[in-house]
Amino acid sequence: MTRPWPCLVDRKGDGDLRIRGYAPATPCWAELMIPDPAAAIAFYSGLFGWEAHPTEVGSTVFTLGGAAAAGVVAAPAADQPAGWLTYISTEDINATVTAVSDAGGAVLRPPTAVGDRGQMAVCADPEGAVFAVWQRGTFRGAQVASEPNAVCWSDLATRDMAAAVTFYGKVFGWADQPGSLAGELEYFEWAVQNRVVAGMFALGEEVPAGVPAHWRTTFEVDDCGEIARRCVELGGQVALAPMGVGAGTYAQLLDPAGAAFGVIELIPQLRVTR
Repeated sequence: MTRPWPCLVDRKGDGDLRIRGYAPATPCWAELMIPDPAAAIAFYSGLFGWEAHPTEVGSTVFTLGGAAAAGVVAAPAADQPAGWLTYISTEDINATVTAVSDAGGAVLRPPTAVGDRGQMAVCADPEGAVFAVWQRGTFRGAQVASEPNAVCWSDLATRDMAAAVTFYGKVFGWADQPGSLAGELEYFEWAVQNRVVAGMFALGEEVPAGVPAHWRTTFEVDDCGEIARRCVELGGQVALAPMGVGAGTYAQLLDPAGAAFGVIELIPQLRVTR
């Protein structure tokens, strides 16, 4: 990870950042799929200070300072594991899902209208890492970024980097490059048209074989240690205790339903000055 979640932003007169859109092939939204949305709303509202607002399409949008920060929706099946889903923007969702199939991936949910908000599809790469694509209607994606308690980054954790490079290159035009602030971890960035949009790292031998390839959502925080302590107080777990990485202090947490997510306290030079 080298910089906050990529998006097109304007600075408002009051010092806040206003997101005006997302270029194609850019992570644009993160949504938690979970069997018990009410419990998730209580947990994440307590953890990040979010407010929850039901939508007309059955999901709930978390807001931060009145701006959409992330979402939560009931999982289709009660026994489906809880998890965060990364959405990647597209201007032609049908062409994107065709590219997924042609590149050896799977279309788990075909393009579906979400009211007038836009169209979504759920896909998986050849290793099984699940992600969604989003063609905007009235809703472009997250309206807040580059500040504490908002999504700041998306990573692919994979056991086959070469296969991932081929797949995501064909589908989104991404190219891999060495991470500039990776520290000791072998870490790569995804770039498209000279923009770094996401990251990638290998699932090493120390990771149990049963852990599949997956996309991981990371939130920026002011104090990584304090957030980890609050997570436990709210019924969650600390899967990876706060540790120094190139971009700051990072921890991996689990919510009470077992959904994994990352939090990072960025080094000063990566924080957005308001």
